[in-house]
Amino acid sequence: MDWIDQVLRFTHITFGFAALTAFWMPILTRKGGSVHVRFGTIFVRCAWVVLASAGLAVVYHTLELAIAGYSPLDQPAVYAFLVFLGYLAFVTWVNLRHAYGVLRFKEDPLAMSTGANHLLARLAMLASAFLVGFTLWLRPPNMLVFVALAPVGYATGRSILRYISEPPVSRMAWLYEHLGGMLAAGIAFHTAFAVFGARQLLQLDFSGWIGVIPWVLPAAVGIPAIAIWTRHYRRRFDDFAISESGA
Repeated sequence: MDWIDQVLRFTHITFGFAALTAFWMPILTRKGGSVHVRFGTIFVRCAWVVLASAGLAVVYHTLELAIAGYSPLDQPAVYAFLVFLGYLAFVTWVNLRHAYGVLRFKEDPLAMSTGANHLLARLAMLASAFLVGFTLWLRPPNMLVFVALAPVGYATGRSILRYISEPPVSRMAWLYEHLGGMLAAGIAFHTAFAVFGARQLLQLDFSGWIGVIPWVLPAAVGIPAIAIWTRHYRRRFDDFAISESGA
């Protein structure tokens, strides 16, 4: 069954590289322009394939371990990593789905208040709790990293619930939601590349405390970038007064 693993790996790497390349074009080009839209669409479609292949890989390797007779207590590091990979893929998918979906309902965000959207947001929040519990149970070598990244799912779900459940206080709320969601997806993709791609493709060795850097660097750069960029557009659209009056 090695061919299944090889197909999933090839698909994941190929579309992951394409997604990373396409991600930067909307960042560097005029917002809303043809290049922005075209490459943004390419990024999203490649991301669907990457996340699907990641999810299938998690299921495949989990079944492989179970069939071989290995329990989480026998292989705590491997099982914890698979759970984390599944968590990251699911939360990124929920986030990306929302960030892309807000474009369809710019004028009426509450139209997104569907059962499916509420369910996915709550599942993202539950995924955070599950990751923390599973990690504390097995206590793998990367336990601190997994626990540190667990709140991402909760924050994602809570943000989505707030957006689809409450009237927007800003006429440009959809833009900030789209911007934050797409950049958050970019953080996830760059984290995956820094942790796995840099080691395997570039033969870089991150040992000791340096090994934490690829896990946290994309978020350390990306999260402030989201805040700065959002503030830039609020200032551009004179949206501070609107938001404050709406609050």
